[in-house]
Amino acid sequence: MQVAIGIVVVAIVIYAAIVGFQKYIDKQVRQLTDQQQQLVTQTQALDFEKIQRLGLTGGSLAKFEDLQAEAKSVENDQLPAIIERLKQVQQQARSVRVVDAKQALTKISGTLAELKTKLTTIQSGLDDLDQADQAHRQAVASLEKKYQDLRKVLLSQNFSFGPSIDQLEDRLANLESDFDNFSQLAKSGDHDAAERVLDQLHHDTSALETDIDQIPPIYKDLVSGFPDQLGELKTGYDQLVAQHFHFEVATIEPELQALKQAIADNTALLGELKVEEAQTGNHAIEKRIDHLYDVMQVEIDAKAVVDEQQSEISKFLTHAMNQNHRLQVELDRLAQSYTLNNHEIERTRELNEQLKNIQSVYQADMTALTSKQAVYSTIAAHYEEQNKQLKGIEEEQVAINEGVAGLAEEESKAHDTLQRFDFEIHAIKRQVENMNLPGLPASYLDYFMVVSKEIEKLDHDINKLVINMDDITKQLIVIQADMATLKEKTTDLTDAAVLAEQVLQYANRYKNSHEDVQAASVEAQRLFNEEFDYTKSLELIGAAVDKVDPGSYKRIEDSYYSSKATTED
Repeated sequence: MQVAIGIVVVAIVIYAAIVGFQKYIDKQVRQLTDQQQQLVTQTQALDFEKIQRLGLTGGSLAKFEDLQAEAKSVENDQLPAIIERLKQVQQQARSVRVVDAKQALTKISGTLAELKTKLTTIQSGLDDLDQADQAHRQAVASLEKKYQDLRKVLLSQNFSFGPSIDQLEDRLANLESDFDNFSQLAKSGDHDAAERVLDQLHHDTSALETDIDQIPPIYKDLVSGFPDQLGELKTGYDQLVAQHFHFEVATIEPELQALKQAIADNTALLGELKVEEAQTGNHAIEKRIDHLYDVMQVEIDAKAVVDEQQSEISKFLTHAMNQNHRLQVELDRLAQSYTLNNHEIERTRELNEQLKNIQSVYQADMTALTSKQAVYSTIAAHYEEQNKQLKGIEEEQVAINEGVAGLAEEESKAHDTLQRFDFEIHAIKRQVENMNLPGLPASYLDYFMVVSKEIEKLDHDINKLVINMDDITKQLIVIQADMATLKEKTTDLTDAAVLAEQVLQYANRYKNSHEDVQAASVEAQRLFNEEFDYTKSLELIGAAVDKVDPGSYKRIEDSYYSSKATTED
């Protein structure tokens, strides 16, 4: 019983699925049928009659016929076939051929999409044919008016084109001939062939318009602009020559002739309609003419400079030569008394040679000016360089003069300093002698002799016939430092000697009661009287006294320096 129920349930499910699928197929068939009907409507909307009325020929007609044939195939064969196939799908669904029906629907859907694209392409092709016809009709009218306008320009302004006019008229005539061919093709409906001719017409027409625009200004320069400038240059050049102007390179007259030939050559290029070459040639001619103007203007400007600076350079040169002569005389005088260590005389002689060279060039320029053979730009350049050199020479002269100007004053100061050193060393000697010391340490005596000999050498060198002030200055610096050291050594020596005597006297009170003080006193006395080592003597007795009477050495020392300070004040 349960098995029977199960079979019945399965049968019901299968039946329901089949019914549901059949309904789905019916729905899909209706949708695809609607799409097919839309395509039928789209096919019927194709306006072949409109295009047929254009009277196409040649390649355009072939395109039209291909489009028409394709549309008929879609309308009469392919779209009706879709309906038949959809009916077959419904039958397959009724006979439970589910998979076949599904696959068939997918193919039909794809075919409809392809047909839709194809119809869109056909419509586009028809639109292109229609637009080409309209465009060519407009082109005919536009080009016809353009050629009429170009013809009017060539007729009314033929004088502006010079030798180019014949070639331009020939090119326009050829264009009009090509235009007639295009017009005939367009009227006959062969738009493919007309399009190819139209492209070339546009290119050639544009080129002709460009030439017609460019040639007049080029020719104007050649026929009037440049010749007028050459005439002006020739007149200006003749006037300058009459005023005794000269030029560094005599190329102006040959260049004027060469420019006339260049103008003729460029005019010939225009006659051959080599417009770009002629335009490039004009630019070159313009630069060459500008250069000639510049060359002449440079000389005119240079003459003004020469006229203005001639007197200034002369005065500057005379002043510099006089200054150099006075400097040489002064250096020769100083050289009799002083050694000149910075090559001042050699440097002044070099400046003199430099001045002679400047004077030589200046005199040559003056001769050229007097004989009216001067190239003013060359002389102006000389003046600029000479002014620069003379300024440098003047600065050098000042530096040399300042370098030797203080020699006499330096010598006087050196004599004064020498006298001071001599007085100071004699004062030191008297100071030490007045102390009546038993003797002096060898190291002190050696240093004293070194400083004494330095002073003697300075005295000898400063009294030579020719003095080397650089060397004298170096000696002064050395003696200054050594004298300071000698004073310090003298102070240390005298202080130690006086303090040693005072401490030894103070130690007498302890000699009988303290053996170590007695022994230190004997040894300190020996160091003082025999070795003259006053510092070591002081250290020895001072230490012994401090042991028996702490602080006593410090008291004696403070008392000594306090008394010394009072005496010095």
